[in-house]
Amino acid sequence: MRKRGSARAIETVVKDQGLISKRHAQICDAALKLFSRNGFHRTTVREIAGVCGLGIGTLYSYIKTKDDILRLVYRRILETFQARMLRATHEIQDPRLQLKVALGETLKIYDECEDAVLLLYQESRALGRQGLQGLFEVDRAYVRIFREILERGNIAGHFVVKEAHLLAVCILFLCAAWDMKRWNLQAYPLETVIDSLTSLVLHGISADAADEFPAG
Repeated sequence: MRKRGSARAIETVVKDQGLISKRHAQICDAALKLFSRNGFHRTTVREIAGVCGLGIGTLYSYIKTKDDILRLVYRRILETFQARMLRATHEIQDPRLQLKVALGETLKIYDECEDAVLLLYQESRALGRQGLQGLFEVDRAYVRIFREILERGNIAGHFVVKEAHLLAVCILFLCAAWDMKRWNLQAYPLETVIDSLTSLVLHGISADAADEFPAG
């Protein structure tokens, strides 16, 4: 029995998990292009089927509703972000350097995936309650990466952070501003944004403002 409030799985006619993953990836790629260009409501399922090279009947073997496609896109975006962040930070022991790398990698991801990030913020209202729950679960996992770095820094005596979860959410929102406010930040190269945000966060939470942060 599924727990109340948990995300509903995407219902499929096909049961081959390998084929489902392959088709869902095709559908996500096509849908992201169309949703980013035309918006969720103005994009039809038939258009998505055409772009990903599937017949409309075949596509409906892998999803049940158009909302399912948006949920797939969101989940794939966030899980891709999370996996890339973990690869960039998992071998780093010093939480100060780990936070610095996590901030830089997140901003690089947001820079490369501007259309996807804007889609996340602009079209999430199109999801129903269950769809949003699934999105929230994946987003919480991404926030958890930053929260755990902050908590380790507290334990090690490097950071003074009273509300690690709150700050983790705020850090990610600041990173998202690079895409959401790009029109007002065009004069700044990405490296300048990374350096400025990293300095703001690290100096703001440092247990000793005189400490030098590790290079890297």
